[in-house]
Amino acid sequence: MSEPVGPGREPGDATGNATSLLETVMAHPLDEDYYTRDPGSSARRGGWAAAAAIITFAALLTIAAVQTWDNRPAEESERAQLIEQIENRKADIQTVQDDVAQVRADVERLRREASGSEARTRAEEQRRVVGTAAVVGPGLRAVVDSAPNAEAHPAAEVRDKDLQLLVNGLWQAGAEAVAINGNRLTTMSSIRGAGDAITVNYRSLSSPYTVSAIGSPRTLPGNFAETVAAQTWRSLQQNLGMRFQVSEPDSLRLPAAPRRASTIRHAEVPEVEDE
Repeated sequence: MSEPVGPGREPGDATGNATSLLETVMAHPLDEDYYTRDPGSSARRGGWAAAAAIITFAALLTIAAVQTWDNRPAEESERAQLIEQIENRKADIQTVQDDVAQVRADVERLRREASGSEARTRAEEQRRVVGTAAVVGPGLRAVVDSAPNAEAHPAAEVRDKDLQLLVNGLWQAGAEAVAINGNRLTTMSSIRGAGDAITVNYRSLSSPYTVSAIGSPRTLPGNFAETVAAQTWRSLQQNLGMRFQVSEPDSLRLPAAPRRASTIRHAEVPEVEDE
């Protein structure tokens, strides 16, 4: 039984339509819109993109080179400033080193001067102690002499031993310097009789005998009063009528001892061995 055919359609039209569609597809495999586009446009777009990339890269390189060139003056200026700062620092360091060297030289000079000054001070002090330098200061003065009737009574006459006792009493009381009739006594001085005279430092003395001693005004008089020498002389004064007069002047001047009374000829200072 044949299929019914709708209104306006004839039998055999379906087969014809299929054949026509097949022929159309075979004759035109691509859509007609495809032919409206240029086949080389994609290639051209790729070339333009590569060219643009190259141009951009070249532009960047150019800009970087220009900036590098533009930055050279600034970099050179900074380098010059840095070099100048380094040179200034070197100069400052050299100045400080010179100052340190100068200070060291000054310190060494002052040390030598201080050492020399200290040595001179010690030497001067030793000269005062040993009697080779004149000294002044407060102290005590004792004037002694034989009794008026000493010719009839020899025991009432001042002897060298009496002066030795008096001087030793003053040293014991704390005297720092002693002189008899202006003759300074040292460790090498001798007080001895030479016939009817008494000699000190090989010089003959004449009576009355003035014994001067420099020392502390607070302690020297009191200490001397308690010595055997002072007590003995008081006894001579009371029993034999010998002169013994003590005073305490505020200032005394004792000359330096003569060179022959302080010259050492044989004694030497021993060498000190390093331990």
